[in-house]
Amino acid sequence: MNFFPALYSYFLSLLLVSVSCVSDSELRSLLEFKKGVRIDPLRKVLDTWNYPTLESFSDCPPWTGVTCDENGNVTAVVLEGLGLGGELKFHTLIGLGKLKNLSLAGNGFTGRVEPTLGTMTSLQHLDLSGNGFYGPIPERISGLWDLKHLNLSANKFKGGFPRGFNNLQQLKVLDLHSNQLWGSIGDLVQELRNLEYVDLSVNEFFGSISLPLENISSLANTVHHLNLSHNKLNGGFFKGDAIALFRNLEVLDLGYNQINGELPSFGSLPSLRVLRLGNNQLFGSIPEELFETSIPIVELDLSNNGFTG
Repeated sequence: MNFFPALYSYFLSLLLVSVSCVSDSELRSLLEFKKGVRIDPLRKVLDTWNYPTLESFSDCPPWTGVTCDENGNVTAVVLEGLGLGGELKFHTLIGLGKLKNLSLAGNGFTGRVEPTLGTMTSLQHLDLSGNGFYGPIPERISGLWDLKHLNLSANKFKGGFPRGFNNLQQLKVLDLHSNQLWGSIGDLVQELRNLEYVDLSVNEFFGSISLPLENISSLANTVHHLNLSHNKLNGGFFKGDAIALFRNLEVLDLGYNQINGELPSFGSLPSLRVLRLGNNQLFGSIPEELFETSIPIVELDLSNNGFTG
């Protein structure tokens, strides 16, 4: 009499095991992560991130912001601009061994970024911008070997620039603007390699950008967008042979510092479109090529300096 119910239970358990072996541990990680979400005005997480029933289960749970690959592994958690809040515990995501994209931009999250985040070596895109995360940026973040995009801007990070960024050989985008980070710009530039977009503005970096060629060549050869404005940079401008290395540069923003000295020639920068040097202590004549068609300048700010001629 009990044969068929027992057989049904047996096959049901097999199905549940097959489900568990695909993503059960990852579901538990996500549910632990969810516990840090305390504010959810649109109910995008608190009402949808629930353990799926057998009837509604698929290879990937139908949860807001969660994406999986063809094998059912969670590859992305994207919760941008949803008004979410709470103190997150990043160690809860360690179980997501295939996670490539973690984007929580434009919310109201707080908490420290734990060093354990640096063990999630599958990450390629990490965006925590526009939140209230605080404390230092952990040095172990330099262990994210495959990281291509890192945006920690507009938070409350404070402290020295973490060492080891030269290990991030795949990194193309680095955006740390609007924090309270500090460090010598000379030491920092030596750490940056292969980057195309760099924004370190509105921080407390100091020192001179008049650096030896060997210190800036790795960054200069690849960077398209460089913004170091609103810091505490001083000393002279890039030397002529140094600025010539920035052959791919399109945007250079060094405004609101204490950089002094005369400007070199910009004739070797055929792609330069935006040059912002306002509110410094520069003097001397303005390079003529900035007003000629050889450089495609569309925005030029040299205001509040000491130029003559």
